[in-house]
Amino acid sequence: MSSLAANAPYTPALPSSELKELLSQGNEAIKAGAYERARHLVWSKLRERPLHAQDLDRVGRWIRKWKKKATQPASLSVLCLGQWTTSWLMNALEVEAWIRGVQLEVDEGEYDQVLQRSFQPINADIVILIPWNQRLLASPDQAGIDSEVSYWQHVWSKINQPSHHQKTPPKIIQVGYDLPSAGAQGLALAGQPFGSLDLIRRVNTQLRSALPTSAYFADLDALASEVGKRTFYDARQYHWTKQPLSQVGVQSLAALLWAGCRALTTGPKKVLVLDLDHTLWGGVVGDEGATGVAVGGGPDGEAFSAFQRYCKALSQRGVILAVASKNHLEDAEAPFKEHPEMILKLEDFAAFQAHWESKALSIQRIAETLKLGLDSFVFFDDHPVERAVVRDLLPDVEVVDVPTEPSLYMEALERGRWFEAVHMTQEDLMRAQQYQQDKARRTLSDQLGSLEDYLRTLEMRAQVTPLNNADLPRVMQLIGKTNQFNFTTRRHSQAYVESLLRQAPQARSLLLTLRVSDRFGDYGLVSVILATAHPDHPQRLEVDTWLMSCRVIGRSVEQLFFSYLVEAAQQLGYSELQVTYCPTQKNRLISDLLPSLGGELTFEGEEQVYLFKFDTLSLPQSYVSLT
Repeated sequence: MSSLAANAPYTPALPSSELKELLSQGNEAIKAGAYERARHLVWSKLRERPLHAQDLDRVGRWIRKWKKKATQPASLSVLCLGQWTTSWLMNALEVEAWIRGVQLEVDEGEYDQVLQRSFQPINADIVILIPWNQRLLASPDQAGIDSEVSYWQHVWSKINQPSHHQKTPPKIIQVGYDLPSAGAQGLALAGQPFGSLDLIRRVNTQLRSALPTSAYFADLDALASEVGKRTFYDARQYHWTKQPLSQVGVQSLAALLWAGCRALTTGPKKVLVLDLDHTLWGGVVGDEGATGVAVGGGPDGEAFSAFQRYCKALSQRGVILAVASKNHLEDAEAPFKEHPEMILKLEDFAAFQAHWESKALSIQRIAETLKLGLDSFVFFDDHPVERAVVRDLLPDVEVVDVPTEPSLYMEALERGRWFEAVHMTQEDLMRAQQYQQDKARRTLSDQLGSLEDYLRTLEMRAQVTPLNNADLPRVMQLIGKTNQFNFTTRRHSQAYVESLLRQAPQARSLLLTLRVSDRFGDYGLVSVILATAHPDHPQRLEVDTWLMSCRVIGRSVEQLFFSYLVEAAQQLGYSELQVTYCPTQKNRLISDLLPSLGGELTFEGEEQVYLFKFDTLSLPQSYVSLT
């Protein structure tokens, strides 16, 4: 659930008196030097209960006090540049991220100094840009809209120029324009061409179209409409502080901005794990029978049908669906096979756990089956005890605060904004189908006696192609989120990769992508290598980035791609290959790969540098054929 009250309305907010006592206990732990105990004490409670809007500032002050004493480094830095005062918003964003387990380093520019600040060096991972409507309303015509968009394009261009402080330009969150009300024109006139409301719609459409590919657009107009503009805005706040949002508006926008930060850095959550009884249908299937559960045909059944349609739509845009149910397996599967009005079918689920053991165990098994980290998961269960157990045992899993009313299920899932994404790729749209194909592969694996027999029977085929502009969205997606098979985890910007692409022919670079398919279907674009000439050794090719989707790890795809790289490097006149491995908690899976391929360890510190000399190198065996 979201930590902010406007985004988790089903569990009552933590009373201010209880919060005061909680923070007092946290302060005592800080005084005793027990910084981790202080963090866990406050963090665990705030994950369970949303906050009243008026308590955000108090929590933010406590977090900053804890950070100062604990001296833990921030994992993400954010700079906010706005045409209104942003200090309350940045405080709320810091609280939201901290409760989600991420420590932010937050900075902000001076009031309405956006362009001026963009000329200075920016040392931040993400820049948030916030417009206001005064200039736009002063020039209510197309020229005024063009001027506003041109202004922000100029800001983007300055931000995207790498400074001497930072090699990679920051990612951008662009907030849209909005109005608290239609104003003196009234709704009818304001909606006419170049009326005040029409201006907002036009400028937002044009602004969104002009955005850099990798930027996130935070639709302020849509968000304020969801909350209710009279609740979202506060005229007194604007007159007094030049900050137009109410306390509820601040916390709502902070939650959306955090969703944008997550979408730009780690990407959206990947898996939605669903309960069955009273979640996907009304009633208990063990009591009602497969065709007796409520789906369609009546208000209760229609609510469950609507929620199933919503989940189906999530699946069609790339979210993986799974089931964790306390039921006999036969009973749990029966409605999907027999109920005539069931929207979801068994084939819509990439994993299906139905037994009488804990839901936490089910989720762990699903994670192992899908080869995904628990931080990719969202859990939706109508039973508060099951939610509490998962929240306690699996803190990396996001747990939805599910209401008792089924007609609100979609709203509850939407409010968390766990599946916010910057853009969609063809691989995203194919993901549900690909995981169904993985089921068939697992079945085949169980039937065969050895890994070698399994790999031969898969009949895998691969296609290596030079990186091109059409594949850039998928490549940037992989660069931004791949962790397990990623030797350096360098999160390059699209502008940087495009610069490599432009220079490749003259620079003797190899920028390669790999697609894989087998007898069951197409994996899509699964691996990327960016390799350039070593600056000090002209006969040595240096791998800057080598990453691969976890879905094909261990199937000898990496051996094939390595062999292709070596042969292509030799054709360009290179005699050596250098690959650097930067160990992280998540990429330990590939710690032994480079020596197994014949690499010689030449340097070991925070990074490990391996050298491959082609004249003594034997290429590895692979069960993948090159097409």
